[in-house]
Amino acid sequence: MSQFITVMLEKEKYAIPMEYVQEVIKYENIVRVPGAEEYILGIINLRNKTIPIMNIKSKLDLGNEIKPDSKIVILIKNGVLLGIIVDDTAEMLHIENDSHIEEINGVEHFSSVIKKDNSLYKVINIEKLFEGNINKYIKNAESENIEELVREDLVQILKFKLGNEIMAIPIEYVQEIVKKPTIYSVPDMPDFVKGVTSLRGDIIQIIDLNELFKKENLNLKELIVIEIRGIKFGLHVEEVRNIVSIGIEEINKLPVTNKNSKVIGVINLNNEIVTLLDLEKVFEELGIEVQENINEKTEEKNFTGEKTKLFLKFKLLEEYYALEIEKVREVTTLEKDNAGDVVNIRGK
Repeated sequence: MSQFITVMLEKEKYAIPMEYVQEVIKYENIVRVPGAEEYILGIINLRNKTIPIMNIKSKLDLGNEIKPDSKIVILIKNGVLLGIIVDDTAEMLHIENDSHIEEINGVEHFSSVIKKDNSLYKVINIEKLFEGNINKYIKNAESENIEELVREDLVQILKFKLGNEIMAIPIEYVQEIVKKPTIYSVPDMPDFVKGVTSLRGDIIQIIDLNELFKKENLNLKELIVIEIRGIKFGLHVEEVRNIVSIGIEEINKLPVTNKNSKVIGVINLNNEIVTLLDLEKVFEELGIEVQENINEKTEEKNFTGEKTKLFLKFKLLEEYYALEIEKVREVTTLEKDNAGDVVNIRGK
């Protein structure tokens, strides 16, 4: 399976292979470098590592505007770090079939095109971005311990805000991030199931982390779409922060927890305490229903002989419901003056 992170550049989506992505941070604290190429804005210091920062839009001839809420994607290749400025990060792409990826030739800055869900994503050629002497912008680059950057025990996590706490989940579960999702309520659901949303034809249940973690009524604005046990869910959070790479040894196990704790451990990132969630334990809160849904979904995929069913959709108190059409005898319109507990229809 190939994984990509998509980024926004002038309202268009582009893709970057996840193998090159170290983390994503906010755009800030760039020190200008005199005499640098136009597309090199300067350098930043990230956890005692000096990293050159590139305006990727200028490099790709897409202009040079930098928005106030831009982000920096930290890339790594052969131990060398490079930051590129993007308007925003959009979603995670999981490509199981390489037939969806088509190589392109003769285009300097793009290596291939991804075709998925009727959308096209140009894949940025990361090799080209690292061409030239990137390290000449790094003071005393030769003294950096490059071996420390090439590590196989790094874990990528996605940080998000929930009340006064910063939480995180492993990036491997993340499918995409949706801002300001439209949520439809569904009756007879557990308290922590907020409703559903429709995402490119898929119906996704939304987990209310307010209820799950007994928080106050927070202003939840963004949705992290994850896939676990073969099913997609949405985690409704207050604010999605950024992607960070951490060493396994940086995850501190807590000696005292509840028996069914949903926390893997805590991480200290520059004096910011981040709680790393165990999604398997989180979804044990859903109980047997999740496993039953998975079984039903598998059976549906393996059984193709079932006839198409028709339903009658109706509205009740600003919500939509449906009935199997075979159970419906007729539909009639009632005048307000004649509506009561009992209605006479053709003498019945």
